[in-house]
Amino acid sequence: MVVRNTEEGTLASISEMDETALIFEKNGIKVSTFYDKNTNWEAIKKVAKTASFFVYSGHGSTMGINGRIGGLCLNNMISSQQIIAELKLKKNALVLFRSVCRGAGSSALDTKDIGREEALKRVGDYAQPFFAIGAACYYADNFGGGVDLFLTEFLSGRTIAECYDISIKASFVMPEISKIYRPDTEKQIAVSSTIGSGSVTYTSYNNGVKTVKEIPSFKGYDIAFVGKPRFTIKEMSSFR
Repeated sequence: MVVRNTEEGTLASISEMDETALIFEKNGIKVSTFYDKNTNWEAIKKVAKTASFFVYSGHGSTMGINGRIGGLCLNNMISSQQIIAELKLKKNALVLFRSVCRGAGSSALDTKDIGREEALKRVGDYAQPFFAIGAACYYADNFGGGVDLFLTEFLSGRTIAECYDISIKASFVMPEISKIYRPDTEKQIAVSSTIGSGSVTYTSYNNGVKTVKEIPSFKGYDIAFVGKPRFTIKEMSSFR
């Protein structure tokens, strides 16, 4: 479980991740945490070798393959290529992204509707390196408690598709699009959307300088998954 510094949101992110840790522990799953200044890549890699779950909360990254979306913002920036080359998880691991820019489609830097195809592209780019190392599912949620609900349902034995449906209904978002995930046609990729009204607060950072302004609201993409729709915890290598 990894929480990288996100300025004034760091303490809240750590508190939320601690709530997620309780869900794991109640189900007999050992938790290792790497928070704020302790997000050391070498230490994370050592623990990850025995991990069936990888949970990340932090800034988004554009260190994907060929400059696309992807990677992790830790003490050092970790590219998608580094994830593929260096990170080892247990087979059929579940990857969860909590409130990561572009992780579920939308970013805090967006100022207009990015469109469903761009949302799918961002989600697919983030998921791809984890699938390359043997993960079974990628799930991203920008709502408070959203990851916890998905995880709780998954640990109870529900399929990935069922967990996703429960999550979007609980957050009152609309299923935007679902399609076959290329190049693995056994997997599905799906994103859900919200249509805002009024105005939203736009916050950006440039060289450490924070800028806040109000802009007209627009459609956002805040819950997504990629994986085999009928995949369950029984198929994870640690729980057979």
